[in-house]
Amino acid sequence: MAEITPDDFLDRVAAGKIPPVVFLYGEEDYKTEECVNAAIAKTLDESSKGFNLDVLYGSKAAAKDVLAIATSFPMMSERRVVVVKEFERLVIGDSARTLVMSYVDRPLESTVLLLAADDPDLRKKPFAELKKKIDAVYCKPLWENQIPPWVFSYVKKHKRNIDDGACHMLAAYVGTSLRALSNEIEKLFIFLGDRTDITVDDVTSVVGATKGFTVFDLQRAVGKKNVKEATTIAQRM
Repeated sequence: MAEITPDDFLDRVAAGKIPPVVFLYGEEDYKTEECVNAAIAKTLDESSKGFNLDVLYGSKAAAKDVLAIATSFPMMSERRVVVVKEFERLVIGDSARTLVMSYVDRPLESTVLLLAADDPDLRKKPFAELKKKIDAVYCKPLWENQIPPWVFSYVKKHKRNIDDGACHMLAAYVGTSLRALSNEIEKLFIFLGDRTDITVDDVTSVVGATKGFTVFDLQRAVGKKNVKEATTIAQRM
C-alpha cells in the first residue's frame, strides 16, 4: 500500500471507501484526530456509537484485549470502529507485534480498526510492515508557508472570510500548530458576532491580546525574506 496524505484519506472517507485497518502516524495530532473523527462519523450514527465505538490507549491496553474487541461483531450496525491511540506503546514485545500483524493479514471486514501513533520508528516492526500492507496516513506538520492557505481554507469552510494580511498575521502570532490555530480562529468567530470578515485588526484584538511581537519575530521574518510578514510585524511593533 502507498503512503497517503490526510486529505487523500478524508476524500476516501467521504466516498465511503474506508478499509478495515488504517495506520495513522505523524506529529500533527490535529490532522490525525480529524481523520479519526471523519471515519467514525461516516461509519456510525449517534445512536450506535455507544455499542460500536471503542477508544483504547496503547499505554493501558494489551494487544490481545484490543483484538478481542476488533473481532467482535457490531450491534445493530453494519460496522464497528476501534481506535487505538498511542499505538506505538501497544506493540512493545514480539508477542504483541505478532498478534497485531496476524489480525492485519486477516481483518474482520465489519470492523474499522484505526491505529494512531505519534512518532513511531518506521524502520522497525511492525510499522515498516504496516506501511507495506495497509493504508498509511502520514499526518506531518505543515511548513510555515503552508499555514496562511490552511487558515484561509479553514475560515472559508465555516462560511467566513479572512483577508491575506490577517492570515499572515495569525500565522505569525500562533505558529504552525493546527490545533492552536483552530482554537484561535474559533475565538475570532465568537469575537466577530454577526460579521463575516476577519481583518488584521480583529486578529490583533483577539490573538494579539495574549501575544506581542518582539524584535526576534521581526528578525525571523526578515531572515525568511518574507516581506509581507516582516512589514506587518514592524507596523504592529
